[in-house]
Amino acid sequence: MLRAVFLDRDGVLTEEVYYRRTGRWEAPLVPEDLVLRPGAAAALRGLADGGYALFLVSNQGAYAKGNTTLQSLWGVHRRLIGLLAAEDVHLKDCFYAFGHPEGVAPHFSGSSVERKPSPYFLLVAAARYEIDMSRSWMVGDQDIDVACGRAAGVRTILVANPHAEERASRSSPDFRAGDLGEAAAIIARFRAAG
Repeated sequence: MLRAVFLDRDGVLTEEVYYRRTGRWEAPLVPEDLVLRPGAAAALRGLADGGYALFLVSNQGAYAKGNTTLQSLWGVHRRLIGLLAAEDVHLKDCFYAFGHPEGVAPHFSGSSVERKPSPYFLLVAAARYEIDMSRSWMVGDQDIDVACGRAAGVRTILVANPHAEERASRSSPDFRAGDLGEAAAIIARFRAAG
């Protein structure tokens, strides 16, 4: 069975962007705004070299809230895949929840089984790829990531993100890390210790 690392995107793999229009730090709304966080690609390569399958699990409610188009969000995703491929990093699969509870877009608003903190996508990946959840991890920068990982039965790491401190103040992850590189080192040490 596979060992996996499930990864949130914004604030973990990529930088969040400040948009004056919304007055918030948030996920990139257009492809040209997506930038990898320093050291993220190297950390992902290290995890893959350590035998972990890499999965992206991300809430992306900007279209639901009327802030961008679905086409732009897919463009952001394609840019991410391209930047990672240029660094010889390949994700096993990517899961996006495009809905939002407070959305305005028809069919993308209201509650959703896919949106974190629901473990839905982790459980789908586990079934689809035969993942051993007891040897797998969730790495994110918010309380919802920790809750998602816990509900799915994986270990959790909360990565520091100065723009998400208010969204990461109530959880009790298994570990805390300054960035993805430090999270990858924690996972490697844990594996080495058996």
